[in-house]
Amino acid sequence: MESPLPPSGSLERRVHPWRFAELIAPASAAVFLVGGLPAHAQLVEAATTANDEEPLEEVLFEADTLTRQFNDGPIVAEGNVRAYFGGRYLRADRLVFDPNTDIVTAEGNVAVTDRSNETAFAKRVVLSGDLRDGIIESFSAVLSDNARIAGATAVQEQGARTRITKGVYTACDVCTDEGDPKTPTWRFRALRVTRDLERKVVRFHHAFLEIKGVPILYTPFFQGPDPSVERQSGFLAPGIGASGRLGLNVELPYYLAISNSQDATFFPKFTAQEGTLWQGEYRRRGKRSYHVLSGGVTDYDNTDEAGVPGVRWHIFGSGHRDFGDHWRYSYDIERVSDDVYLRFYDVNRRGDLLQVLDRANTNQLRSNSRFTRTSETSRLTVDTYLFQGLRSSDDRFTTPFVLPLIDYNKEFKVSSAGDRVQLNANVASLYRTGGADSQRFSAAAQWGRDITTRNGQRFQLFAEVRGDLYAFQDLDEGTEIIDGLDGDDTRIEARVAPTVGARWSYPVARDFGSARLFVEPQVQVAVSPSNRNSSAIINEDSQSIEFDYAGLFDFNKATGYDSIEDGQRMNVGIAAAASWPGGFSVSGSLGQQFRIQETAAFDFESGLGTTTSDVVGAVDLNFGSVATIENRFRVDEKFKTFGRLESLARLRLGPVRGTASYVRLNEENAANNLVRREELTANTRFKLTDNVTFGAGWRFDLEQNTTIKQDFLLGYEDECLSVALTFRRDRTRDTNLDPQNAFLLRFRLKSIAG
Repeated sequence: MESPLPPSGSLERRVHPWRFAELIAPASAAVFLVGGLPAHAQLVEAATTANDEEPLEEVLFEADTLTRQFNDGPIVAEGNVRAYFGGRYLRADRLVFDPNTDIVTAEGNVAVTDRSNETAFAKRVVLSGDLRDGIIESFSAVLSDNARIAGATAVQEQGARTRITKGVYTACDVCTDEGDPKTPTWRFRALRVTRDLERKVVRFHHAFLEIKGVPILYTPFFQGPDPSVERQSGFLAPGIGASGRLGLNVELPYYLAISNSQDATFFPKFTAQEGTLWQGEYRRRGKRSYHVLSGGVTDYDNTDEAGVPGVRWHIFGSGHRDFGDHWRYSYDIERVSDDVYLRFYDVNRRGDLLQVLDRANTNQLRSNSRFTRTSETSRLTVDTYLFQGLRSSDDRFTTPFVLPLIDYNKEFKVSSAGDRVQLNANVASLYRTGGADSQRFSAAAQWGRDITTRNGQRFQLFAEVRGDLYAFQDLDEGTEIIDGLDGDDTRIEARVAPTVGARWSYPVARDFGSARLFVEPQVQVAVSPSNRNSSAIINEDSQSIEFDYAGLFDFNKATGYDSIEDGQRMNVGIAAAASWPGGFSVSGSLGQQFRIQETAAFDFESGLGTTTSDVVGAVDLNFGSVATIENRFRVDEKFKTFGRLESLARLRLGPVRGTASYVRLNEENAANNLVRREELTANTRFKLTDNVTFGAGWRFDLEQNTTIKQDFLLGYEDECLSVALTFRRDRTRDTNLDPQNAFLLRFRLKSIAG
């Protein structure tokens, strides 16, 4: 006789999975009907009794019907079968549990979800009572990070390994947005696939890599990281290129996960014409420290061809270590074997070093070591610097190294009226192997107060007293022109420079219809003694200044300590902006400096120093999210000749993204490394489809009427694959460095070699 449970029966117990049958049907079938009690009520009572004897695992079991033909026979659950236990969730159309063999057989639309929310699907599954071991027919699974694996059959062992025959693996979508099946961008087909959760790897035996269903690569064995891991040792996607200097070249990275706090990447570059460049990177992170070091070396003997040493190398690095809450030691390292090494081998900073070290000035490398102490009101830094010039005209004997550079700042709040007092001190020592040496001590005390009137006018009062003391040695070896040297190669100089001044501004905002208008006029007056920049003081750190509206109201516009803005001057400017609800806005600024006497603090090419400075300003247009245009300029007082003109335009319209910039610099000062320059740079990206992008870049020298560099990019990217093919025409010339054309191919398979 067959006794069904009520179709709506739902049971919750605390039992071991392999014992739930003993509690579901402990007596004959007649028990379910005695006294007219619902069968599920008696079963709940039996489960409670079992709980009193032993703390067991919680299980929730649900089905439309549950039958058992005899006491120790198999239990058959049919219709919307659901089972929850051991952190696993099973769904099926039909489930049979045999308590004698502890075997669970599930059939029809079977799905098993584990603790990590990975779900396996099958037509038929034969599993142990805890779902850890079993045989699966028509197996498929959705893994972490959108990865998918499928096969004709699968054998699961102890929940740690799954062996799949005739397996398919991909991290791509296999269905369209409408739910229709589609061929994935890439997939591996293998005779046998093993997913090892203990070692966190997926192994493929006799595998083909297919792109859009077409086999393109065979390998007898391949191993990749399991999708559930964030990082694991193994090979990464290679970079393949060809150039006129290196010939065919391949960069093959290998990632080594040393521990949870440190790793290393080896990425040798094999070239057809210039040997092998051995490269690597090491990273280590602690609770109070972080270090990253990257370097490379090659011993290919090309002295006869290129005229450079056979052994060439580079080292980049950055890091810090905290000592307590206030002290930190940090460093940056940039050194190469020769001037053209980086460009010759196309060596680029990458990863964390890209943001830390990649500065706009690529013609000079800088290594730095620093101790810092900070508190709420003070800051102390002790620096050392080592420079390396990369221009053919750079002389390493006259390039200084700094040991040390000490800077100290201390702030005080001296009254409730908002007075601010700040003390600054600076010590610098510069040494050269073949030039003048110098030491400097500077100290300054500053006072300031901000006042805002009831009608919105703002006043800023300030004062500073500064003193500098200099000592110079080996002046006869230097390149500077020093007055009154008279055979003496040492000198001590001193100066005192007090400054007082005030700044006034009156920001006003008004509405005109739908437009919002903002206007702010500003005037600043500063008074200092004149002739504070003696020719006997060598200008080491204030040789270059970029005079624009943003720095117009700095009462000392010198960029360092060796020069100081002296004399009596007045800075005048006005800024205005207007915006409309549609997203369009326009803003601009205009300003100029007026002086009673000239100053030697600035070079004539900077636009400062004479009684009337150049006019500086900016004009910006914003067309919502579609386009922006930014302009900065410096023009002479008669508005005839531009000393500096910079324009930048951005466009974002449908599938088109682009930027264009124009730069014009009239400076011709070899000492400051500034030469007359006029360049046009443009970059654009166009989405041909949702996945295919075409890009181009162009840098043109308008002064010489020649192309400097051109880039062309064709890329494909979807949810699981990215491929980029780049063609570059580099027209720059240097010693031992000729123009060249180059190709570079990079690709990444998500979850395999990312």
